[in-house]
Amino acid sequence: MDQTQTTPEDWIAKLIRDYQDTITRGAFEGIYQLDEKGLNTVMQEQARSCVHAFAKLYDIAEDLDLESFLEKMATGGASKINIQRDGNTILWEEQHEGQCMCPFVRRDVIPLKPGLCVCAVHWLRMLIEPHAGKPVRVEMLDSVAQGSQNCAASSALRSRTRRWGPRPSEREHSPPPSHPWTSI
Repeated sequence: MDQTQTTPEDWIAKLIRDYQDTITRGAFEGIYQLDEKGLNTVMQEQARSCVHAFAKLYDIAEDLDLESFLEKMATGGASKINIQRDGNTILWEEQHEGQCMCPFVRRDVIPLKPGLCVCAVHWLRMLIEPHAGKPVRVEMLDSVAQGSQNCAASSALRSRTRRWGPRPSEREHSPPPSHPWTSI
């Protein structure tokens, strides 16, 4: 059988994949309409699933120290990544040439909208934190969803004793962030 022929199993697999993609597309249309808190919650869980799959796919060992992890990402990830570290700040720029890195967008399952950047911010935070051994605050500086050619984020390594955000006593009086996709 040559490469242009398909087996009945291939045809069925494609039919099932198309069905799953249609359901996923519909779910994301609803997700994109959520308020900031709801969108943040869904995208955080989406990012968690994606980070685990990504780490497995690219064989990123959990016990890598931060420098080894950054070196591995700069030379062996899914795309060309320019990583610059200055003390507790990491500038992370993914060279995408106007294409989103999300596999759902790349496969044309879901539309690219700025709300998806919430996932990217959580994804980068969750990717870096285990190797940094401390909380990380990520701020999206630029993205393909905002019309840029590349995605860029700044990640600040935080102390173990103080997580970013208001203290518990201040939380009920603090307004929610106005744009959760820009900083988490």
